[in-house]
Amino acid sequence: MKNKLLKLLAMMMILALVLAFAGCGSTDTADDDADEQTEEVNDDADDEDDDDEAAFPGAKYGYNGDDPVELAVYEYLVDEIGDEFYDDADACIPVVHIVHVDYTDEKDIKVYGDYWIYNYNIEGDTLKCVSGGDHPGCMHVEKESDDEYEVESFDQVEDGAGNEESAKKIFGDHYEDFAAYQSNQDTKDEDRYYAVMDYVNMNEIPCTKFQDEGWDPVELHL
Repeated sequence: MKNKLLKLLAMMMILALVLAFAGCGSTDTADDDADEQTEEVNDDADDEDDDDEAAFPGAKYGYNGDDPVELAVYEYLVDEIGDEFYDDADACIPVVHIVHVDYTDEKDIKVYGDYWIYNYNIEGDTLKCVSGGDHPGCMHVEKESDDEYEVESFDQVEDGAGNEESAKKIFGDHYEDFAAYQSNQDTKDEDRYYAVMDYVNMNEIPCTKFQDEGWDPVELHL
């Protein structure tokens, strides 16, 4: 009788150990499954970010086109001119009007244009302009690879008394087109409006208007 009781107790202990190990295994498996699901969610989020960047590689510069030469111009305006000449702000939005592009030499692509920088701080639903300036001239862009170009130098029109003479020298045969654009305030205002709207849309900025100091805000029809 005593032997039977001991055998029964031994069997019960073995069964308890088996169940305990099985339970630990289930917990580890559940943890592994949870980790895998988390990794999948993170991977999906990263893929979405990559897709957004691929769709709008120029979003941070306010450029929604697909021309790598133009993208290089936007990058230069924000990363070089905006960073060097202006204080930091919530948003640096360039306004680009290209007058002419000379592709004769891919190591020195000449991009003639009127280039503006506007810096804004976000106040509620409004982009408040805190600084800005005009930087017309000719950018020299070099081809680095099939889809990568970089501005190597910038011939900028002089300010002050030598402005017109400098512009004629830099723009050459394209001066009249440049001067016509410069004198058309309505067209420049329209270009700025769409530049701000593109930037707001691509970067999901929670603003519905922009405003210059001392002027009424301009509504964005998003």
